Amino acid sequence: MSIGGDRQTLRGYLSQFIPRQTQGPLYKRNNIPMLFKIPLLLAEILFQANFETGDLSEWAKTGTRGQNATPRNIELVTGIGQQGKYAAKFTIHPDDIFNAQQLRVQVGGPRVTVADGDDTYMSFYLYMADAPKDRDNFFYWEGNPPPRYNNVMTWWIEPTRDGAAIKYGTGNLGRNGTEWEAKFSIGKWHHLAMHIHWSEDPTKGNTRLWFDGSLVLDKKLKTKGAEAVYFCQPGIHRSPHKPSVDSIYFDNFVLATTLDEVLMKP
Repeated sequence: MSIGGDRQTLRGYLSQFIPRQTQGPLYKRNNIPMLFKIPLLLAEILFQANFETGDLSEWAKTGTRGQNATPRNIELVTGIGQQGKYAAKFTIHPDDIFNAQQLRVQVGGPRVTVADGDDTYMSFYLYMADAPKDRDNFFYWEGNPPPRYNNVMTWWIEPTRDGAAIKYGTGNLGRNGTEWEAKFSIGKWHHLAMHIHWSEDPTKGNTRLWFDGSLVLDKKLKTKGAEAVYFCQPGIHRSPHKPSVDSIYFDNFVLATTLDEVLMKP
């Protein structure tokens, strides 16, 4: 059983190891045993990438392949970073072909091994200097075989009359439905944080999203398939092919065992 989670989840898990006489309403707050303080010590950063190495080496040991991650397509740039010296500028072109249906410019993100009831916490910053010309899928969780590759949820940015919208949907590239959308302001860094509670049962799975520090979605959803391992590939993905050129900047990716580690800091 995974014990990664927010404090409430961890507190419930750890309570089974506490003698019954120490539980219940008569057990005063000031007498809570040290075991209840363990959640503060269990916070762990599982993966972090802020590009301050000046290259893509932080992504080299994730076990996930990048796609068309060439110097032309992914540039480490200065003067625009959300924090520190560098940010990564991802640019997609009509010849960044993955197959007959897809274009991709991506790094290989971290993998998570999950069972029903497990939790994943991740966050990062993204920025666009110009409004998108076409829909750009910038992040997803996809199941790894066995039994098959299975995209279960996707985040994307698409053009609107007055700029851009950011959206989240479930199913392959969000085809099961858009669950959240908001205006995406151009020329501004945005913070996206997620808590995925994994389950094949739509009454037990749950997605919580924070956008620029505010909770914007808390909904029960089917969040996984039969797969036990899920991976992400941040960058720009398109299906079908489009002729336009778009760029998205990324910075400060964090994958952790607790919610506190990924929420936007004041």
